Amino acid sequence: MARYFFEIENGGLHGDDTGAECRDLDEIRAIAVRTLTSIAAEEAVHHDRHRGAVTVRDAAGTSVLTVTLTLTTTLSNQDEA
Repeated sequence: MARYFFEIENGGLHGDDTGAECRDLDEIRAIAVRTLTSIAAEEAVHHDRHRGAVTVRDAAGTSVLTVTLTLTTTLSNQDEA
């Protein structure tokens, strides 16, 4: 298994010095998506708009995958029941 590093962009860039050993691209994608959706779930309760990204790099520093998520909350103009 190879080691991959997951950089998180969430209002700033957060590097990954440890990385994770992954079997294949499917495992890399699953980790990146779970990480990003977890962050978005926490941020959504505090902000109407949120954009985040996870970039995955191999040990040589080459980007192998980027996952981006944009979340927008819009309240309708209806009276409360």
